[in-house]
Amino acid sequence: MLKKFMIEKIDQEQLTDTTGIIVFHLVDENGDHRTVSGNTFLDENKQAQGISTESIRELPLIESLFSNRDKKIVEVEFDHFNKVYDRETDTTINKKAYDAVLKMQNENKFSQKLSRFFSR
Repeated sequence: MLKKFMIEKIDQEQLTDTTGIIVFHLVDENGDHRTVSGNTFLDENKQAQGISTESIRELPLIESLFSNRDKKIVEVEFDHFNKVYDRETDTTINKKAYDAVLKMQNENKFSQKLSRFFSR
């Protein structure tokens, strides 16, 4: 899914000697307004050199915006990312599957204990 965003405004703030925050004010192709933010890593000249975000789901957007912050229009392809990350849990689909397997194992152990209890 290719999405197009127009960067209306960028706010930046230095938090420490090596970190900052950057906020992107956006309008998408549907005219919806939104803001996304990320934590920046500053170099010795206090210039942002990298970015991270707490929300894994926003990573491709925030990285694209950061890499293209000198542009007015940014296009982001989400197809691959949507296949890897689960929107509801903000984790990878591998982690979600692993958690489901652990849950099934625990349920199986519980049902085995119940079976042994009732078969006595």
